[in-house]
Amino acid sequence: MNKAFILVLIAECWMTVGQICLKKSANQFNIEGPAGKPWIIHLLGCILRYPALWMGAMAMLAGLIFWLAALSAGELSFVYLLGSIQYIFALFAAHFFLNEKINTPKLIGTLLITLGIILTAFS
Repeated sequence: MNKAFILVLIAECWMTVGQICLKKSANQFNIEGPAGKPWIIHLLGCILRYPALWMGAMAMLAGLIFWLAALSAGELSFVYLLGSIQYIFALFAAHFFLNEKINTPKLIGTLLITLGIILTAFS
């Protein structure tokens, strides 16, 4: 199996973990904050209070490192197209970890992305 293919899979797994952590933690706070307090100050306070935000950021950093390794190991056109596998990972991770529903349009779109990835991987 192609080294770039493996690196992209690892990168996208880390990025998906990061997205799930960020979404779970973002669901816990209101960006508006209390009246009279600037929203950016409130947001920064929330970032410091929720460790899932830090875990998400660290997971995304790990994904970035593997993504850079994948870019150095393969052709940009292959690596970039294969990176769309994150849409598939995110759909199912959101279903299992965030209880989001998978409807017919999402499933058809995911199947089309999967077909595109297969065609790209074997070209």
